[in-house]
Amino acid sequence: MHRLLTLPLAAGLVAAAVSMAAVAAGSTGSEDEEEYEFGVLVAGPGVEETFIYCTPCHSEMIVAQQGLTREGWIESLEWMVEEQGMEEIEEPDYGLVIDYLAANYGVDRPNFPKR
Repeated sequence: MHRLLTLPLAAGLVAAAVSMAAVAAGSTGSEDEEEYEFGVLVAGPGVEETFIYCTPCHSEMIVAQQGLTREGWIESLEWMVEEQGMEEIEEPDYGLVIDYLAANYGVDRPNFPKR
C-alpha cells in the first residue's frame, strides 16, 4: 500500500479507537457534557475548593497520594500556612476542604490513584 494512503487509514483507526475508549469509559462525546477539571481528585462535595486551594502550590496528585486522618489533614494545612506561606483558608471553605480530604483521602486511602 502506498504510504500516503496508509496515513488517512491510520488516522481513522486512531480516531475510532479514541471514540471506542470514550464510549467504554461512559463518555458520550456530547457537547453538553462538561469536562471534569479537577484532575485525579474524586468528585464530591468540596472537590472544587480543595482543587482551588491546593493546586497553586502543588499538583493534585500530591493530595491524592496522601492518607491522613482528619487531624493529620488539619495539621498539614496548619503547617502549610505557618511554614510554607499558604494563605489561611476561611470558613466555610475550610470546613469543606477538611471534610473532603478526610472523607476521600484518609488513612484507608479509598481513592489512592491507580496507574
